[in-house]
Amino acid sequence: MNLLLLYLQVMVSLALLPFFGYLALITVSALRRRREASGPVPPSRFLFVIPAHNEEANIRSTVTSCRDVAYEPALYRVLVIADNCTDETARVAREAGAEVFERTDALRRSKGYALECFFDHRPEIAEDFDAIVLIDADTVVEPGILSAFGAALAEGKDWIQCYYTVRNPDASWRTRMMTYAFSLYNGVWLLGQDRMGLGVGLKGNGMCFSTRGLARFPWKAHGLTEDLEFSWRLRIAGERPHFLPGTRVSGSMPSQGGSAAVAQRCRWEAGRKAQRGLFLGPLLRSHRIGPATKLMYLIDLIFPPLVTLLVGLLVLAAVQIGGMIDPRLFPTSRWLLPIHGLMAVVLMGYVLSPLLALDLPVRYLASLFALPYYAAWKLITTTGRIPTAWIRTPREPLTSEALG
Repeated sequence: MNLLLLYLQVMVSLALLPFFGYLALITVSALRRRREASGPVPPSRFLFVIPAHNEEANIRSTVTSCRDVAYEPALYRVLVIADNCTDETARVAREAGAEVFERTDALRRSKGYALECFFDHRPEIAEDFDAIVLIDADTVVEPGILSAFGAALAEGKDWIQCYYTVRNPDASWRTRMMTYAFSLYNGVWLLGQDRMGLGVGLKGNGMCFSTRGLARFPWKAHGLTEDLEFSWRLRIAGERPHFLPGTRVSGSMPSQGGSAAVAQRCRWEAGRKAQRGLFLGPLLRSHRIGPATKLMYLIDLIFPPLVTLLVGLLVLAAVQIGGMIDPRLFPTSRWLLPIHGLMAVVLMGYVLSPLLALDLPVRYLASLFALPYYAAWKLITTTGRIPTAWIRTPREPLTSEALG
C-alpha cells in the first residue's frame, strides 16, 4: 500500500508538471506590462459580418452597436448572413441598417458553412475591404473596436482576436462565474500566449481577418467549434493569430441551467475534445513551426480543464498528508512538498491574474464560491452527451440593462 501511494504521488506529480509550467509562463507573461505602440494609423476599410440563425430578437441591437462605432462611416459597412432563418431576422436586420445575405441549405447547417458560402459568393470583398470583422448575433461591440483593429492591421497583423466577454454579467451567479471564466480563458490565457510570441486560439466572436490573410489562407472550418478549428489550422501552417486586450465584444450567456446552458456547454466541450484528434498528428508533423513553439502548442492542445488540475492537486495533498502520518513515506513527501506548494501558488496566481491583467472588478471573486456546484453540473451535463451536428444555442430574453 505504501509503495502504491508513492507511485501515485510521483506519477501524478510528473503528469501535472508540464501543465503547471505552461500555466506559470502564461500568467507571468500576461502580467508583464508592455507599452503599446502609438502614432498615426492609415485608414482601413472594414466589413462587419454577423452570421445569424433565427435571431430576430437580438439582431437589431447587434447591428445598431456595429453601426454606431466611433469610425468614419464611409470606411465600414455592416452585413448580416441570414442563415437558414425561418423567422424575421433578415427583415429586422435590414430595418436596422444592415445589408443582408440570405442563405438556405438544409444539409450544410452551421456558422462555419455560412461563412464559407458567404466568402465563396462575394469575391469582391478583397477589393472593397481591408478586413472582415466577425461578430455573433447576440453581441455588442465597443465604439473604438475598428480603430483598435486598424492599428493592429497597420502593424502587419492578419489574424486578430479581441477580448470576448459576457454581455449580461450580473444576470445570475452563473453569468458572474462565466464572466470570471471568460476573463481567464478568453483574456489572460490569450494575453499570455500573445506576449510569449505564440499564436492564440480564436474565440469565434470579435475576430478580425485581413483580406490579404484570407486570400492566403481561406476560411475552411465547419466543426462544432469552427473558431478553434480554424485557429489550429492557422497555427499549424505557421500563421500567428494575435490577441488585442484593449478592446472587447460582449455576448449574452444563459443565466440559468436549463436547455440553453446544457446545449452550449456540450457543444463547447465536444468541440474542444475533437480538436485533439483532428490536429495532434498534423501539429507533430508540421515543418512550419519551430520545436519550442510546437511544444507550447502541444501542451495547449492537450491542456486539461482547470478543475482537473485542481483535483490533481487535492489528490497530491491527500497523499502528502498520508506521507506525514506514515514515517516510511515522509522522506518522499517532504521532497515533493515544495513542488506541490509551487503548483498551488501557480494555480492561485493564474486564477487571480484577471484582477491585475484585465482590471476585472474584485466583486467577481465571490462567484468562485459556486465553483464546486458548477463543476459538478458541468460533469453531469456533459458526460455521455456528444453532439454530432451544430445546434443553435437557445437564447434568453435580454433585460433592458443588457440591451443598453
